[in-house]
Amino acid sequence: MSYLRCNARNCTNNQNDLCILEGIQVDGKSADCKNETCCSSFTQRGDNYSNVVARNSSARPETDIGCDVCNCTYNKDCKCSASSVDISGSGACSCRETQCSTFDCKKGMC
Repeated sequence: MSYLRCNARNCTNNQNDLCILEGIQVDGKSADCKNETCCSSFTQRGDNYSNVVARNSSARPETDIGCDVCNCTYNKDCKCSASSVDISGSGACSCRETQCSTFDCKKGMC
């Protein structure tokens, strides 16, 4: 498990920059740069859709992170091997407006 910090505060799963999900998925199969990645587990918090945290879920920093970003040095068998991961997207309204800020390109292009 990785230590996950997430600033996508518009996400229903965000609780104080932590995620209430036991695991998230980072997408961007052919990404060469951070902005080509995203957290596909992001779900926008709406006016009539209260924070999922109300379900008595407790956010923890340790989270399983699935990863399909082939060019990331931390992708080991479709799982993230980084000890800590930052997901960015403070004003995100969709998963495509988030990104894995921990992404490190194997190709050295980024």
